[in-house]
Amino acid sequence: MNIRRLIPLFVPLAAWLLSQAFLLFPKLFLVAIALGVIIIIFGIRILVDQDKKRDWPLYIVAPLLFFLSFSAYAAIIVSQLAIQVIFLLVVWFLFSYLKNLYYYLSYGAPDRAAKIDYLMVSGGFLTVFAAAAVLFDLPAFINWPLAAVVLVFLPIFFLLFLQFLPFKKINLKSEGTWIAVCTLALTELAWGLALLPLNFNILALVMAIIYYLFISSTRLKWQGSLSARGLKYPLILSIFIILLLLLTANWL
Repeated sequence: MNIRRLIPLFVPLAAWLLSQAFLLFPKLFLVAIALGVIIIIFGIRILVDQDKKRDWPLYIVAPLLFFLSFSAYAAIIVSQLAIQVIFLLVVWFLFSYLKNLYYYLSYGAPDRAAKIDYLMVSGGFLTVFAAAAVLFDLPAFINWPLAAVVLVFLPIFFLLFLQFLPFKKINLKSEGTWIAVCTLALTELAWGLALLPLNFNILALVMAIIYYLFISSTRLKWQGSLSARGLKYPLILSIFIILLLLLTANWL
């Protein structure tokens, strides 16, 4: 039996069972999260074992951040229905990502790389939303200084950009400066948003939209098609949505 074929089924199922465990027994939250992280890491390591790729840890970024951010987000909301929907979303993402990764590594299918790229973009948007919501709401639970909370964004943004490199066949040395600038800019914007007296979900959605704009421009740059015309409509739409959110939201 090819164990690698079972990984896309086993990992999401294990993640779902662990999420139900910490929902029933909240004291097991950290234990369930730690076990989920270990299962995801070893699951992907098994998938890439035959390929012996040196950059295999970057394959872990998308599913790991998605799992961690939404597990933490589920811990700060109260709606049981919303929590179960979140758990199913995590299961769907893990299954879709691992299934496409399996076919990409096993058969080198270029269409699978395109699907993984799409999953990383959409998953990154959702990851930023969930992570930002948790971090913007964290000061209500933990007496941390704002600087310490905002600095958590640094590795998140950096890894979300870095995860594309092995699939795009891009060298970090050539794009390291661009990624660093984007990471710092997004972190500074997160700092500014954290000062606004708005609901953490609204702030998180604004942060996710800004991230999507940055990653879209980065992908255009990597494709050699970055231009003012290419960014015109996404920029206008993003600004319109952000302004609409800020103007219609209830300020605290």
